[in-house]
Amino acid sequence: MTTKELIEKYFAAIHTGGWETYVADDFIFISSNLDKIARGKAAYVDGAGRFFSATTSVEMRQMIIEGDKVCVLARYQLRSPKGNTGVCDVAEILTVKGAKLASSAIFFDTKAFADFTAQG
Repeated sequence: MTTKELIEKYFAAIHTGGWETYVADDFIFISSNLDKIARGKAAYVDGAGRFFSATTSVEMRQMIIEGDKVCVLARYQLRSPKGNTGVCDVAEILTVKGAKLASSAIFFDTKAFADFTAQG
């Protein structure tokens, strides 16, 4: 599987299920504010799973591939438990190794997302 195919399958699986299968056991995740690093698949699945549960879809708007590194610009559609809707644009830099995602650094407006989740 090529890097492009893996990334496309991972993003397609976010809302259909099975995205976790593309994540390496020793995955490294760097959050938007750059002060938190999560190590291991379980930590990423927990954190990303919480974020994905607040989204209804994701659109990959642009993908730039350079070897085993990928930058994806994506737009997530948000829906709160109260039915409020919004969008969250992200830039995510991913590394692929051995047909698995090895790392991710994601960047988005954390204040706007916190404000959205605070609405309930």
